[in-house]
Amino acid sequence: MRLLSSYLTLLALVAALALVLAGCGGGFAPTLPSPNEGEDGDTAMSTVTPAQGGVDSLPSDLTKSNFTVTLDAADAPVRSAVYGASATTLALAFIVDSTGSMGGEIAGVLSSIQAFADSFTGKTITWTGNEYGDGTPADGLNEWDFFGDEDQRTMFPLGTDLAAFKDWIGTLSPRGGGDGPENPLKALMEAKQTLIWPLGAARHFIVLTDIGGHERTDGSTSTRPDDAPFSPYMGAEVLAAFRGWATVHCVSPDYDYAWVPEADAAAVRPQSNSPAHPEVWVDGRGWDVRELADGGPAEHRTHTGTGGKWTEMPRGGSVDLTTLGIKETIDSSYTIVYERPSSLASAHVIITATYGSETVVFDLGIVTF
Repeated sequence: MRLLSSYLTLLALVAALALVLAGCGGGFAPTLPSPNEGEDGDTAMSTVTPAQGGVDSLPSDLTKSNFTVTLDAADAPVRSAVYGASATTLALAFIVDSTGSMGGEIAGVLSSIQAFADSFTGKTITWTGNEYGDGTPADGLNEWDFFGDEDQRTMFPLGTDLAAFKDWIGTLSPRGGGDGPENPLKALMEAKQTLIWPLGAARHFIVLTDIGGHERTDGSTSTRPDDAPFSPYMGAEVLAAFRGWATVHCVSPDYDYAWVPEADAAAVRPQSNSPAHPEVWVDGRGWDVRELADGGPAEHRTHTGTGGKWTEMPRGGSVDLTTLGIKETIDSSYTIVYERPSSLASAHVIITATYGSETVVFDLGIVTF
């Protein structure tokens, strides 16, 4: 009986595997979850920038022996440490507000993308993009995002064909908007969760917008026809999802005037119940996406975001990607691959760089693997 039972168990496993393979074989197969690991299921990968460690720069010749990693205070062996300027692969994701007021900015991205790409000579770059208004690509054809006319925002799948990526940017038609905030949080999470990210490539997201973002608590004026909120996320939740997984750079308005001391944040917006204060909501304009990049203006900053570069969106002008400091931030970063138990879903991650007499600590907070 024991032999028969083992045989039946084996048959069941084979059958289950056959169903999985069948489900992944066709063009309509569900998109696999994006891998968070750098090499395999027992590793994780985090990119750190000098700003996260409170320094202006890091030496370019550090190796894995210069870094230590702890997960919930337990040592995690470091497998590799790659300096950004010497990295051979990058994944660059553009999250683009394509509402009506963004025409000049989108044209600027299109005109400068080639020079931006050329500045990464010698690297294999995987490009992707996701456009958004109130709706995102996952919303499909809808009328509520475009003043009653049918509309669908689009996504460019990950690929190394720069010409195809430029063609996609050229198809972006600024339209819709008009209600204040748009939906960068949902667009970011869609790209993270639905694309298959290249293993070992440092992930950098570039958000371009001229306004803030919707959050889940916006209220009845920001709901779809099915009464679901435009954004199912809070800014702090997206920050938690990206911190330690990718670096987010933001080109967005300067809302410095709206930031308040941490002690006053709960009184300003108590319904947010956010663990990352100040959770800045600009009246009529939405959540300040800058917090995803550098954590906000220095005088109010309580965390370093994802270590990305923030640049003020030019007023009425076009964006030149080569002048924003994003490449310089990427080049000065380090991507660390470290071991982790495959059963560990999240942990407080601290990466420490030691060189000469210097010690730089990168406290990434809780990172979800």
